[in-house]
Amino acid sequence: MLSKLLKKDLKINMRWMWILFASTIVLAGITRGLNELGKNLAFFKMTGIFFESLYYGIAINSIIQPFLRNFLNFHKSFYSDESYLTHTLPVTKNQLINSKYLTALIEIVTSFTCLIISLLIMYAGPSFTATFNLLISSIVTEKVSTLLTLTLFVILVIVEFLMFISIIDFSIIIGFKSRDRRILKSFLITIGCSIASALTLLVIMLIVLSINGIQLTSTTLILSKTAFYSVMLTGIITYSVVIAVFYFLTKHHFNKGVNVD
Repeated sequence: MLSKLLKKDLKINMRWMWILFASTIVLAGITRGLNELGKNLAFFKMTGIFFESLYYGIAINSIIQPFLRNFLNFHKSFYSDESYLTHTLPVTKNQLINSKYLTALIEIVTSFTCLIISLLIMYAGPSFTATFNLLISSIVTEKVSTLLTLTLFVILVIVEFLMFISIIDFSIIIGFKSRDRRILKSFLITIGCSIASALTLLVIMLIVLSINGIQLTSTTLILSKTAFYSVMLTGIITYSVVIAVFYFLTKHHFNKGVNVD
């Protein structure tokens, strides 16, 4: 039954998202082609600027939309006027929550995969690698793997997005236990949980930096290769733990019952 729920949630959330994802990749290819032609002809250069602006707008939207649609669909499924249909399905509450989490994971990963493909189409080349390495060299004393660094960064951003979705889902469930000011309470709980998670990450990061011998009182932050990767991995692990905590808290409170009045 979980597979049917997942298929239903993906169908609702991804109705037109595939068009957005495909458009991001197509626009990247068109823009890259126009920019190459624009090296010799001014017309193509001007046209390339227009398409590049359009690409960035679509690319940003392809990241924001899955994020927004997931927690809006979470609210609609469990607390809107149509929620009675969800609550009468012959499934467990755990399966309902699992479906929402899996939907969020699939959509966020898909959106970032499409974004990465489009960015590679737009900028892949020796100059991109050189610029990236120059940027990294300003904070890391040793040479690091470009591929590994980019992979860890993408994973870090994905789990961060998933963490905020898990916090918002939890906050909706807690906030809607009340009979008044539900949205305001959900918002305040989201802010509080987000701040608490950020402070937790900050404390852990400071400990990791101290262990790696980084002078926290220094005016410049220069990391060793080991310290750099330690910070990246610490962020990924911390965000993953936060996701797990709110996942189980969400299931725990959701199983206690839902107030849809």
